[in-house]
Amino acid sequence: MIINRFKKIILVSGDTLVLYAALAATLLLRYRQDLTQNVWDKHFLPFTFLFLLWLLVFFINGLYEIGGSKNDLQFYNKIIRNLLLCYAFAGAYFYLLAGNLFNIRPQTVFFIFMAVAAALFTIWRYWYNTFVQGPYLARNVLVIGMNDEALELVEEIARKPQLGFRITTVIHDGWRRNRGLLPGVTVLPGETDIKKIIQEKNITTVVTALDPHGNPELAQKLYDCLTLKLQFFDLPGFYERLTGKIPVTNIGHIWFLENLAEAEKSFYEVVKRFFDLMIASVFFMVSIPLQLLIALAIKLDSPGPVYYRQTRVGHQGREFSAIKFRSMISEAEADGEARWAQKNDNRVTKTGKLLRKIRFDELPQLWNILRGELSLIGPRPERPEFVRNLREIIPFYNERHLIKPGLTGWAQINFPYGASAGDALKKLQYDLFYIKNRSLLLDLGIILKTINIMLTGRGQ
Repeated sequence: MIINRFKKIILVSGDTLVLYAALAATLLLRYRQDLTQNVWDKHFLPFTFLFLLWLLVFFINGLYEIGGSKNDLQFYNKIIRNLLLCYAFAGAYFYLLAGNLFNIRPQTVFFIFMAVAAALFTIWRYWYNTFVQGPYLARNVLVIGMNDEALELVEEIARKPQLGFRITTVIHDGWRRNRGLLPGVTVLPGETDIKKIIQEKNITTVVTALDPHGNPELAQKLYDCLTLKLQFFDLPGFYERLTGKIPVTNIGHIWFLENLAEAEKSFYEVVKRFFDLMIASVFFMVSIPLQLLIALAIKLDSPGPVYYRQTRVGHQGREFSAIKFRSMISEAEADGEARWAQKNDNRVTKTGKLLRKIRFDELPQLWNILRGELSLIGPRPERPEFVRNLREIIPFYNERHLIKPGLTGWAQINFPYGASAGDALKKLQYDLFYIKNRSLLLDLGIILKTINIMLTGRGQ
């Protein structure tokens, strides 16, 4: 939403200003009266390259996600980890590249900068988090109708005031039943005068979980509110913008016709295929020595083949053979029955556990990308046995095959583990969001977040 984009711009701009302010303060403390324009110029360009790297690290590690802007222990632990990582990059940058890219070796300046930057950055982020959670920025929201997705939305907004919304009122026919379930929210019956409530509660945003197309009375009530300068959203649209996923059980066939215009993506698909081929080729060649070491580790760890082939469902339902490094014992499915991989699965070998955490078990699938069966980014392909079952119990599950599956995807970075039909439903919500919104910029963000998962060992 526009207000959240504005917050992100403020956040990135503020971080940039704080870093340069820390540099200016550091040089002032270090040189005092000897600080000249020449000293500033000598430090400006080397530190500018460093700051760009730091901002990229902050993005990869989630410091620009509005939902995470909260003054709690978890947030400041993340700040400390990111600053320590950035300081490590800075140490390597200055002491390995000095004399090649620039003519300064700022030992004293760097140590002073670390202390000043940590203090200013923490103060700035504390102020920002306090600011975005303030009630003066929150838009009052009226929700009309209630279902599972609407309830999830209400709870998400209540947990994260930094998103900039406040649910003040819910209008729902089951108002007596739901009145005590939403603390701090006024729950009213369906016959309530919507315009009057909007004026009394100073509502600025209306979200309807009911379809006005099939409810002429509701459509007329909303039409009567046009002069009140409101923002109107249907639940799927608001839910998508706030959560980054599509409420599968709250959409119909018309949603797909209105939102998945594949003809508009033709140029994007051509460019994406070019980058798939280029990146997969480079990484496949560069990783050959690493793949040989992995193959040796697998053979030494447990008996069985190095590679594991498994049939997966790809673009438009076509099946293909996905290639992976074997991460389980060779008799993992000796009974012939397909089973979901579980968290802490005892079938996973010691080497396989490490490979899964850093996603290196997927390296051979670079070959699937070169063959055109996979893309770098897309919904992860599932086994035919699971697909046949899931498309019977999950609405629109087959629509995830509208595009080519991927080595990683939007669902993988937002919901990294799936071991049941319920998890498959949650991942489908992210997959549909990606199919609708896919772009080169979104793909770049997914790649960067995937790198973070690999480096931090958060894979399964």
